[in-house]
Amino acid sequence: MKHQPHLPAVAVIFLISLQVGVICNQDGALLEEQSTPKPTPEQDESLLLNSDLPIFLAEPQNAFVVKGRPATLQCRAAHALSLYFKCNGAKKIETVENWFVDPQNGVRIFEADANVTRKMVEEFFGKEKFKCECYAWSGKGSIKSQPATVEIAYLKRQFEANPESTYMVELGHQVDLKCVAPAGMPPPRVYWLRGGQILQSDTDVLVTSEGHLLIGQARAQDTGNYTCVAENIAAKRMAPTSQILVFVNGGWSSWSSWQDCRCPGATLAAGKMSTRTCTNPAPSNGGKSCQGSAIRRTKDCIPCPQVDPARWSAWSEWSECNQDCNKIRKRECIPSSEGRKTCSGKDTQSMKCTTDQCRSVELTKVREANIQNTQNDILLYIGLTVAIFLVCFLSFFVIKIYRKKGQHQSLYNMASNDYHPEFFPDPDKKSLTLQPDVTQTVPPCYEYPYTNPASSVTRSVSEHHYDVPHLTSGSDIQMSPATSSTLESSSGKRSQLSGFTNNSDSTYEVATDTVTLPIATLPTAYAVTPTTSGNYTSSTLSNVGGFLNLSESSVSLLVPEGALSRTRKQELFLSILNEDCFRPKLAEGLTQLSPVVSCGPNISLNKAVVLKVPHCAEITRNNWQISILQSDCSDSQWQNAATLGQETINTNVFCQLDKSSAYLVTESLARYVIVGRSANGAAIKRLKLAVFGPKLCFQSSGDYSIRVYVLEDTDSSMETVFGQEKRLGGYLLDEPRSITFQDGGSNLCLSVDNVSDGWGAKPSTNYQEIPFKHLWQANSNSLHCSFTLENYELSRLLNFKLRVNQKGFDYIQVFDIHCKDDGIELAEKTSSGKFNHNEFVPKTCETTKSNDSRKGVEYAKSAKRLDTKNMIVTDRGVSTCDDFNFRLSKTLRKQLCQCLDPPTPRGNDWRMLAHALKVDRYINFFATKPSPTDCILDLWEARHRSSNALTELKQIFNEMERFDAVNVLDNSLGPNWL
Repeated sequence: MKHQPHLPAVAVIFLISLQVGVICNQDGALLEEQSTPKPTPEQDESLLLNSDLPIFLAEPQNAFVVKGRPATLQCRAAHALSLYFKCNGAKKIETVENWFVDPQNGVRIFEADANVTRKMVEEFFGKEKFKCECYAWSGKGSIKSQPATVEIAYLKRQFEANPESTYMVELGHQVDLKCVAPAGMPPPRVYWLRGGQILQSDTDVLVTSEGHLLIGQARAQDTGNYTCVAENIAAKRMAPTSQILVFVNGGWSSWSSWQDCRCPGATLAAGKMSTRTCTNPAPSNGGKSCQGSAIRRTKDCIPCPQVDPARWSAWSEWSECNQDCNKIRKRECIPSSEGRKTCSGKDTQSMKCTTDQCRSVELTKVREANIQNTQNDILLYIGLTVAIFLVCFLSFFVIKIYRKKGQHQSLYNMASNDYHPEFFPDPDKKSLTLQPDVTQTVPPCYEYPYTNPASSVTRSVSEHHYDVPHLTSGSDIQMSPATSSTLESSSGKRSQLSGFTNNSDSTYEVATDTVTLPIATLPTAYAVTPTTSGNYTSSTLSNVGGFLNLSESSVSLLVPEGALSRTRKQELFLSILNEDCFRPKLAEGLTQLSPVVSCGPNISLNKAVVLKVPHCAEITRNNWQISILQSDCSDSQWQNAATLGQETINTNVFCQLDKSSAYLVTESLARYVIVGRSANGAAIKRLKLAVFGPKLCFQSSGDYSIRVYVLEDTDSSMETVFGQEKRLGGYLLDEPRSITFQDGGSNLCLSVDNVSDGWGAKPSTNYQEIPFKHLWQANSNSLHCSFTLENYELSRLLNFKLRVNQKGFDYIQVFDIHCKDDGIELAEKTSSGKFNHNEFVPKTCETTKSNDSRKGVEYAKSAKRLDTKNMIVTDRGVSTCDDFNFRLSKTLRKQLCQCLDPPTPRGNDWRMLAHALKVDRYINFFATKPSPTDCILDLWEARHRSSNALTELKQIFNEMERFDAVNVLDNSLGPNWL
């Protein structure tokens, strides 16, 4: 008898049921005596439900130990009471077991994982490779899986054959670059890079199976640098770069028509001549020039005599030193044979003498200059002493006056914890408030917009063009988000974080020097601290569910019917945390791809909710390893809730990743953020660029500061920037735009050029680079850099271009900015009869406003809308909870679940529905739910908000040939619902 460990487990049980002489040895290995037909799917399911012996559903696969990371072996079996692994026939290794009951058929399924370390593999000295088997045991017997081989993955450094450094190939000819990868396990994949980018094969360029690069017919665009790359799971190696030069040999053009042969100065022509040029094609990249003569003549055409050009004579000797200790020499221009006397260059040279007499003269001049400088320094010190005395004298009087004012206990400069109302009479309580003096004088050019002060002002320490009134410190005013349920962390933590100061001198660092304005009086149930507000909405929901939506930020929370308890109503909130202190501190290589979204309070739910979160990852190339981080609202400790592609049955969060949004199906209300790691070094995320500047004012001759913000490209990323620029009086100079940013370490380059006349960038400040790490692992929601332009002629117009691109990549974004002085705008608007009084509306000059710019305009106008339902005041105004009706009623949903939950032999049940809706990436998540169809329909309700969603769902049921589900829709919704 022959041992066949690879025999399918279900087929083995089928053999047992047919009594074909299968016996079970002591170790559980199954032996067969004769072959039998492969069972059908119906027989498989019957055996799975009726067999008592264990059945393997998943056997361990060959694996590799990578850089000290152990290899994980996985095994899954049905009808088993225990699973364990044995390696090399005897050694039993540590195994982690887990079991659950399949909701489709009620069969208990055991899962087991085991880690094989590098040390275990290296200590094995057998003739064969290191192998492990999975054993499934039950009271009826045991079975053994097929062996899985575990090897140590490696990739040597040296290539077995490197391509040559330079290849010269003629246009249209073939060239072959040979590259043999280094030895490795598993065998490495070989590919080529051209100019740092992965080379794509086409009809003329081919990468052979051995790894050689073959160019059939060389083209001019094939000239460049090529690098051979060998890569496996252990490492990536790059061969020395090779250069391909596609050269072109020169070719003669056609002969010109015959022309008279006449020498310069001659009156009569003698014969004929014709010419041709070496331009068909012209030689390039070292190609050969044309052979032969470029001129043909008749016999009577005699070549003209050569004319000697004008030239310089030799230099004369150096003259004696003159009184200035200089010596000179001269030369003359010798005319040509034709009498022309034109030579390029100077005819005289001068040089300092080095004699002792000249040295004494130089020392005398230096001594006189030192005496003069000493006298100037003495006068400067005297002036500084007088100035310091005057400053000290004035400071003494200012301090004395300030202390007198302090005796009046003015609350304008008093911290909130120092204010005790019981010690002030009633008139003082009314007059002493925490509001700034809005009547103070503001400079006419940099006007400070006094709007709703319920927010935090953030400024860079390097920017000084915007004057902010003296207000109390941010740590003195603490207001927690008081709702009927816990909203966020305590105000004490926020006050400590807001008091943090950034000491970096970099011009692109984030503004951290904060000034907190006092918050206005709000209803107790909706008081939100400016430092934690962002976008916010809340609603009181019951067992029927609801939908919380932040439409401007593409964030929503769907609470399905039955998720909340029937006994009482619960107030839920949904917010975006735009403050920097809420961003997670990520490990090396990770990058944040979404805003931090918070929902709560943290209560127990009967069903999973669906949270929609926007992201900025380009997922079309599958270059990302996406993870979902989760944090409880009461602390700031982040935990990995799920990693796409690595989910298990114990994973609590299911993530449906679409092109620009992710839908999180979870039973926990908490904070969530999406992060990612580049899988192969070529992952791309989208960044948003926004350019702000002050109002151009002709009366001021000061510098003009431009701020360029670089943010994650999501709908909510501009929240912090708009709020900050509104308080600084900034104007949106052009519509925000997106730019791709690829992993690999390349910096982001920004440059200002084409500046209009009368303006200029300060020396060495028209070009800046933001390091790759500062963007990939950004710890701020308002990362920006600044450029400063100087006004030389008090010009009323300012035009410039701002260019942004990642170093080494061709994709570039160009902002063409056109700004005018208020006087010109006033004259133009007055002459046209149209005048806009919205002074602080951010403007985009001579461009068409996009959604982002319109959002900025609407924000700056700040027309407050006070709705009575679910009102909450934030930085952006007022948010409300949208009215929402579920498309599928409770009765209709229950009937659909009864149709699609039971498994069918054809498979056109809830599993096919998940496949049709493209949510079958990890279908085991739905299998763990009491009703998989109900969970899938909740996700469908959140993803498909268009008006024709029901029509598309009916079409899917028709394609599944589930006409019973179609009839349920028609009978419940009526004949005219389409």
